[in-house]
Amino acid sequence: MRRFPHYKSIKRGPLAFESKLHREEGNIMPLARKTVITVPPTTRIKDAAELMVGRGVRRLPVASPGTKKLMGIVRTRDIIDFLGGGEKFRIVQEKLKGNFFAAANEPVRTIMSERVIHGTTDMSIIDAARLLLQTGVGGVPILDGREQIAGIVSERDFISYVPATTGTPVSYHMTRHVITAEPELQIREAARRMISRGVRRLPVVHERELVGIVTSVDILQYFGTSKVFEHMLSQRLDEAMSVGIEEIMTRDVLTVAPETDLGEAAGLMRERGCGCLPVIERGELRGIITERDMLELLI
Repeated sequence: MRRFPHYKSIKRGPLAFESKLHREEGNIMPLARKTVITVPPTTRIKDAAELMVGRGVRRLPVASPGTKKLMGIVRTRDIIDFLGGGEKFRIVQEKLKGNFFAAANEPVRTIMSERVIHGTTDMSIIDAARLLLQTGVGGVPILDGREQIAGIVSERDFISYVPATTGTPVSYHMTRHVITAEPELQIREAARRMISRGVRRLPVVHERELVGIVTSVDILQYFGTSKVFEHMLSQRLDEAMSVGIEEIMTRDVLTVAPETDLGEAAGLMRERGCGCLPVIERGELRGIITERDMLELLI
């Protein structure tokens, strides 16, 4: 593990510094990403998963090919739910009889969320941050006056507003009671744990030592590559999802110590493009700091 000097801990309020976020209350559009990857509702779920992994995004707005208006959104959570994590798995079981190929080729309109939480081009940066926190979503499309997609903003976009040095250690705001997994836990059970506990990643622990981390993106990558076929004797999805997570987890995990400054942790997230950092002390997992924790501290 590379180390740098779900229940939340008690939140201590915003960081004790003049937040750059509060100094820039202007329009959201300078912050929003203008190039938005969208898909039509007929896109295959497998193709959507591959697109998410390949482009490094966790959500795909679903737009009408004709009007370009927003019809829905498909998130990594929706696909994990569909693959065995939650209620949407019933579609695979009842409609598709557990067939992997049928599930992979099902259109995204089958699992997309039609009621999309979104922002507007005239909203402020502060309002956008509050929208993410109040709704619990990790990102939202931004619509213009014609209800067409003008941009997208996510928790990760706000990391740059955390200063390089805050004077506050990670331990002050990290999540202490971390939802973890064991290396032998089946992918199916990891998906269920993510969905039921509302998390995107599970640190993998063996005998109290962090040995890896498995994320929703790791499951998508497994689903969207040929590796999945190595574990299927027939065409059943449950065979592919019964593999232990040690097959797909990331082993080289970037971590921080409890005394690491929050600004340094934010900088590492930004530089490495990761959404969380496990917190390690004396070789044991003590907590985790995430993009959402950082956003909460800025408001």
